[in-house]
Amino acid sequence: MISLNELSSKLKKEKSVALICHIRPDGDTLGSALALSVALNNLGIVSDVYCDDSVPSRFFFLNSVNKVKNKIDKEYSALAAIDCADITRLGSFNELFLAHKNTYCIDHHVSNTRYAKYNYVVDNASNCENVLQLIKSMDSDVNNEVANLLAMGIMTDTGNFRHKNVTPLTLSSASYLVERGADLNTIYYNMFSKQTVNRAKLFGITMSKIRYFLDNKLAVATIMKSDLESANAKQDETEGFIDFLMGIDTVEVGICILEVGKCKYKISFRSKGTDVNAVAGTFGGGGHVLASGCQICGEYEEVVDKLTFAVSRYLPE
Repeated sequence: MISLNELSSKLKKEKSVALICHIRPDGDTLGSALALSVALNNLGIVSDVYCDDSVPSRFFFLNSVNKVKNKIDKEYSALAAIDCADITRLGSFNELFLAHKNTYCIDHHVSNTRYAKYNYVVDNASNCENVLQLIKSMDSDVNNEVANLLAMGIMTDTGNFRHKNVTPLTLSSASYLVERGADLNTIYYNMFSKQTVNRAKLFGITMSKIRYFLDNKLAVATIMKSDLESANAKQDETEGFIDFLMGIDTVEVGICILEVGKCKYKISFRSKGTDVNAVAGTFGGGGHVLASGCQICGEYEEVVDKLTFAVSRYLPE
């Protein structure tokens, strides 16, 4: 892995950089990629941001999000994967990334597979904290636009500073960004409070069906396609549902199961202490110790049984 100074020095020598977000983009990948793009452009380095999936509508309260593109149609001196733990998270861009001779990975996941030529992976609460340090090292300006983008990423990946991953660096970074114009109130409203009537209906449907296992230490919330149709809601409106499970006093591990296809499910894990990165790794996924994800195929009840057994292996006695 290269150091921060090495990364900064190399990027400043590039002529053009394509920054690639992970599929099913969240606030951290969008915030860190867009903020870094602004910083590079301010240094005279051509930079654009790409994502294989469409950006959810809730992020468009920040005008910068309109700059995200979904097709790379020109040459860049370098490609950089932002907040992507493994190559598959790049979606349709993975082959282009692997074929390019000059690639970077800037990430914060402990499960990162070091798939780029130059890897900078530091296990901070959010990748936006890493990017803030990088922008400072590059001596690029942290203006109002950059501050709001980075603050959004920090807030979303820490659950608005509620998760155990919050560190002194997280809080000092947030303070620094507020000094430079980040509007935490607006970010909080759009990321955590504002919701459609349809999302509220879907939330009620989902939470009325919570299932408990392992002496109530494991809680499972499930969103089937039929639930989405009943509420006239979209998949991206399920963001944050899992956080409700972690407020239940007996629950050590929360799982959100989202049906994305016939016998195909997207799984999200949260934990108060159990290593869910290891649990997700059982199914080829990963992420962080207290927050991870994976995909599983199979009949629904079989999937629940597999998840329950996998969690039982890692729950503390």
